[in-house]
Amino acid sequence: MKYIFLYIFIYCNADAILNKLYLSNYTNDTISDGFQSIQSNSNFYYASSNIHIFTLLVYSLYIVKEVFHYSCVNIYSIVLALIYIKYSLNILLDDTISLNQYEFSRNIMWLFATPLMLNIYSDVNGVKIKSIHIEYHLIPTIINIFIYPHKNTNIYYYFTGISWVSLFLFIKNLYKKQNLLFTNIFLFIWAIFMCINLLDTFQLADRYKINLYYCFADMISKMMTGIIINDYNKRELCQMNNMDLQSVQFVSYMITQINKFKTDNMNITKQCNQFIEFSRKCFLDKIPENKVSLEQELLKKILPFDFDKEYISAATATETASSNVTSSDVAATAKQINMICVLFTDIVNYTELSKKYDDRVIFQLLYTIYTKFDNIIKKYPHLQKIETIGDAYMVTGDIYRNTHNHKTVIKEMILFAFEILKEVKTIKTPDNKTLSLRIGINMGTVSIGILGNEIPRLCIVGNTVNLASRLQSTADIDTIQFSHHIYENLEDIDFDMKFDIAVKENVFLKNLGSVTTYNIRP
Repeated sequence: MKYIFLYIFIYCNADAILNKLYLSNYTNDTISDGFQSIQSNSNFYYASSNIHIFTLLVYSLYIVKEVFHYSCVNIYSIVLALIYIKYSLNILLDDTISLNQYEFSRNIMWLFATPLMLNIYSDVNGVKIKSIHIEYHLIPTIINIFIYPHKNTNIYYYFTGISWVSLFLFIKNLYKKQNLLFTNIFLFIWAIFMCINLLDTFQLADRYKINLYYCFADMISKMMTGIIINDYNKRELCQMNNMDLQSVQFVSYMITQINKFKTDNMNITKQCNQFIEFSRKCFLDKIPENKVSLEQELLKKILPFDFDKEYISAATATETASSNVTSSDVAATAKQINMICVLFTDIVNYTELSKKYDDRVIFQLLYTIYTKFDNIIKKYPHLQKIETIGDAYMVTGDIYRNTHNHKTVIKEMILFAFEILKEVKTIKTPDNKTLSLRIGINMGTVSIGILGNEIPRLCIVGNTVNLASRLQSTADIDTIQFSHHIYENLEDIDFDMKFDIAVKENVFLKNLGSVTTYNIRP
């Protein structure tokens, strides 16, 4: 920030010093017609002063809005506004300023404003200022200042030619970056100034008209780069700050697919490769730098029902010995919900597979299975994946409900079970054998809370969970086994499909005794 203030300070003094110590030394005939006050030309003074007043008003409102509302995204836009305000005030407050001083002050303003405009362009595109070869633009800007007193002389035309070459190289390099945001706008701005500069160099129009052209071009270019691009930055920042975990997941998925396309296609054209990189950068730019809100959302997903606050309180209580609230008191807090569906799955012969294959092979197999299950469960809005322990996959529905919706949940749970039974058949073991599942489903009352305080994790406990686990362990291969609580609701649910329910009596469940169960085999 101190460098910003130093930059503004240097500009404020450079304008006065160079006008007094440099320009005043030249009184030759080449610029003698410009020593009269601009007020001597009433039409020019009226037009230019009104342009500066309008610009001053716009930028003043902009500064007030950005500073007092703390909404500025790009500091360079604020500095650009301050420099142009200072430039306009110089013109409006000095009633004796000559045309030469007017033009010379504009050249000095360009020297300080142009790097800011290019920094705004670089920031919005996430590129370094060096990559656009800013030196090619600084050279002609500096030359214009020091050759101004020699206007319309051979020296002037010689160095003007050098500055045009340098400016041409800058525009040529900028043209190559048309895939970046606002490049065409900057090219358009520089094209306007080049045209006016041609009129000025070859004296194709009256000096006062040329200065009005410059005045309009300055107003348009500064507002476009300072205000419009800053507004774009704020919109992008607002969009990123409002992203949730699902949005980030979508972005990550798109980036993965882009990378996969590039990997799977060896013969990619140059144009396609450029578009791939452009698309990837667009998605990468959407990922917010501030991860605090995402971390909070993740904690709330892991620990719903304000358990995240209780977990943080528990951690604080553990660290603060004088606290009246102990971590065990907080951890003991639980929420009891009735009519909750619980589903467990089990991979048949998983123990044998674990003994037979390396742990990395088993991990990859489980990763494939659970990734497919996770993709399927996203189709069902009332189901929540709780955890995976080894080959066990636990699902509940619907712990987030606002109303009793157990019939909807039962329907989704059974349809989900059908889908994963079918999907698991597409996955082969390392010895090319088909996988099979056992599935158990139950419904009843559960308690939801946090057990312990070392690693936050939502736990669901109760007899309902135990029964669902036992139903899974005693189910036949590739079968869904569920309790009477599920069965008594099925006749009121329209599944849009037919299936047979087999009744099994006297099924012994460990620690629970013999019960009647109901089975579906797709």
